[in-house]
Amino acid sequence: MRILYFYITKKFLKIFAAASIVFGVVVLISEVFRQISFYIEYEATAGLIAAHLITKLPWWIIQVLPIATLLSLLFSLGDLSSKNEITAIKAAGINLWNIIIMFLVLGFAIGMADLGAREFIVPKTTYLNEIIQFEKIEKKQLAIITEFENVVVSLENNVRLTAQHLSVDNNIMTDIVLEYYDDDFHIQKLVIAEKAVWRDGSWILENGIERDFYDNIWSEKVFNEYDTSIHLAPQDLAIRDVHYESMTTAEFKKYINQLRLFGYDASKARIVLNTRYAMIFCHVIVMMIGIPFALGMNNNFGKIISFTLALAMTFAYWGIQAITQSMGQNNLLSPFLSAWVPNFIFLSIGVYMLKNVRK
Repeated sequence: MRILYFYITKKFLKIFAAASIVFGVVVLISEVFRQISFYIEYEATAGLIAAHLITKLPWWIIQVLPIATLLSLLFSLGDLSSKNEITAIKAAGINLWNIIIMFLVLGFAIGMADLGAREFIVPKTTYLNEIIQFEKIEKKQLAIITEFENVVVSLENNVRLTAQHLSVDNNIMTDIVLEYYDDDFHIQKLVIAEKAVWRDGSWILENGIERDFYDNIWSEKVFNEYDTSIHLAPQDLAIRDVHYESMTTAEFKKYINQLRLFGYDASKARIVLNTRYAMIFCHVIVMMIGIPFALGMNNNFGKIISFTLALAMTFAYWGIQAITQSMGQNNLLSPFLSAWVPNFIFLSIGVYMLKNVRK
């Protein structure tokens, strides 16, 4: 069995590696033509063009991995079927489920490699790509925003913070208003200050007024310093435009929390994060869909029909994925369901198709 597994895996991985490289090169060439006016405009050298394209290559490759997985399955398992090697395997008393499970494990392994690339490789190469584009080709400083205007943050315990200006580099805010509300959203306290300084892990207000409200009576006192007990660091209060592919999961979660703090809709970011993990099983689903068709590729006509139907099923999966993600962005589905519903649907279809495979 070990020899058989090695033989089939080797055949599959050879085709998979070749397909991934070919698709990656095709995307790279199309990107050259798409970006050619940009390179000419900034008189980019051949070395910079190559570096700019190569640092984007990991992201392009993981985009084409599912189709590379499908084609590798169809050609490797289909070749076994067309050469009657599947019949020989059955004649040797080996249950075909052993081969099917092996392919499903391979699909899961590719999915985990996909996740690993998104977590550890793509964020770094995307950052390098931005450095090359802005600093080397366009000869500009990579835009890192550290000054923010009109900051509004909703904090825990019904507290809202507003500031006219936030400087991340200088760890200060100016023209601050802190509003404290009870559970019925009646104001309990209002704190106004000229300036806030980040010191010893907390925001300290300077030169301000504290007003306490009780029923229809309020009192006021002036202070030189006021410890807000707000422990959000300056960089946590600063929200930036980001590329989703440039973030690890930890950075993604931090970004989503920032969006919520600022009162922005975080649905799209949550959908992208859930999809990142749903994609682990995308390759398993592609295997489940492709296996029954690959086993039917025992003649030229069967190859064409099986290949076409497998591609159609795969594109249907991606189409439903696009629809559910759109529904999630329009608040018709939760971010979790918008990312995972296509998996649930096609896993069920895959199980049904595999059950009807002649073992």
